[in-house]
Amino acid sequence: MSDRVIALPPDEATYTLRSAHVPVCCLERLRPEDLEGLQPCVDGLALVDITVNGSKILSITPAGGAARDQLPNGHAAAHQALPVPHVDLRGKMVLPTFVDLHTHIDKGHTCERSRNPDGSLTGADRSTAADAAFWDADDVRRRMEFGLASAHAHGTAALRTHLINMTPAQTALTWPVFSRLRAEWRGRVELQGVSLVALSFYRDAEAARALADLVAAHGGALGAAVCCAERGGDPADDWTTCDRDRGELLDRIFTLAKQRDLDLDFHTDENGNEAAKGLRYVAEKAIQHDYIGRVVCGHCCSLAYQSQADLDLTLDLVRRAGITIVSLPLVNQWTQDRRLGVTPRWRGVTLMHEIRAAGVPAALASDNTRDQFYAYGDLDMLEVFVQGCRMAHLDRPYEDWVRSVGSVPAQAMGLEGHGTLCSGSSADFVVFRGRCYSELMSRPQHDRLVVRAGRPIDARPPPYELLDDLNVPHEQRGAEAMVEKDVLVCASKPNGCSPAAPRHCKAPVLDRVRAYLPMVITLLVGVTLGAGTVGFAPRR
Repeated sequence: MSDRVIALPPDEATYTLRSAHVPVCCLERLRPEDLEGLQPCVDGLALVDITVNGSKILSITPAGGAARDQLPNGHAAAHQALPVPHVDLRGKMVLPTFVDLHTHIDKGHTCERSRNPDGSLTGADRSTAADAAFWDADDVRRRMEFGLASAHAHGTAALRTHLINMTPAQTALTWPVFSRLRAEWRGRVELQGVSLVALSFYRDAEAARALADLVAAHGGALGAAVCCAERGGDPADDWTTCDRDRGELLDRIFTLAKQRDLDLDFHTDENGNEAAKGLRYVAEKAIQHDYIGRVVCGHCCSLAYQSQADLDLTLDLVRRAGITIVSLPLVNQWTQDRRLGVTPRWRGVTLMHEIRAAGVPAALASDNTRDQFYAYGDLDMLEVFVQGCRMAHLDRPYEDWVRSVGSVPAQAMGLEGHGTLCSGSSADFVVFRGRCYSELMSRPQHDRLVVRAGRPIDARPPPYELLDDLNVPHEQRGAEAMVEKDVLVCASKPNGCSPAAPRHCKAPVLDRVRAYLPMVITLLVGVTLGAGTVGFAPRR
């Protein structure tokens, strides 16, 4: 730990971090009397002393105000004889641990073995579909765990991941792996899962019920992609726009969720099409079904192309529905407005300032990591915040935008106490060398100190070599590679294994090819129609 920005007193149950620069907005849960004498300086930062006792924050006071005799259980006299050890941070910034509201760790770290040939959404669809056929429990578990280990090392304490559920094989595979990892990582990274399918998936009422039952059994959230293809909003997109029966399909989703008390999390309007109004459609249905405050919508890129009247109407509905919007700046700047040989004309991010001005909670999140939709990233929420500030101009002033990677997503995930610093709460925070936002954002802060339950974690992002055996390019694999894998497809049934009752089997290669034919046909038809999908859940 000697290469970290600071060293905490060894083996001490109680210690004080003096003169820490903390955003005042991260102290929102403190009592007003605790904030007396606090003097915010530039960019909403304030100097405070943070005293930790055991696994909890004992007190947060204006710098210089940490009581030398303050110990629990009234041991003041003993404390006067033995002052609390302290570390002078000299203005270094301290933030609460991060909360990542929107990720895809089931697909992470596949960009080398199934490359997106041109960086486009259609290219991502094709390569994602090809990669999914090679998944097995070990492959998915190891890549997901690699992502969790990276997020943990960077200071993330909670994370929500979408899970591709377009085929019975994927559904039967991802949820058991997710549940196992959620249990194993509890206390380090609180993990939530969301089913991801195209809106058109819900035309099959029986399959929709089976998926909702499975999601409920695993304690997840229900999801769908709405107006989220490259041609989202166009009636020709019958995968995610579904003009002919969109209202009926959304009604089915909300009814399934209400019957099972499930939160909802949608991909909406991930394109630059003025006609893409998935966010509005979802908000209208949330109000109609009285499902207020239970919905998250991600991307919402097309808001940037709406008229002012359309924008005002949509955001008013979103506010009334209690929807949280999550922007994915790293991914959307990479995929949006991508044309071969042409420089992009817009940044792809949604309207963060207008969303917040309308009274709608706005979060930032990682989204994809080293896969077909974004070839980079490491689930580092500091990077997400830094790039989000740069792309969306969240820095003049910074105000409380840091809440977009802390308490705002925590509230959307129902995680009390996450994303804030407060007396009596778990001592979970990150200490950075940067003393102000400009210093924080100018260097990668690789030497940050992540503190969980009062003690520093000895964790670093795992080396990529751990995944080398999973990254053999597909063109170098023969059919025999699939024969030896525990692919979760029961080829004896025409539609594979039931999502509600997954089965392990090793079927002959020909049967497996037959099992994956529907997905391949879906891909080819979607690309032919220009919908930019493999179902979009194929697409994400």
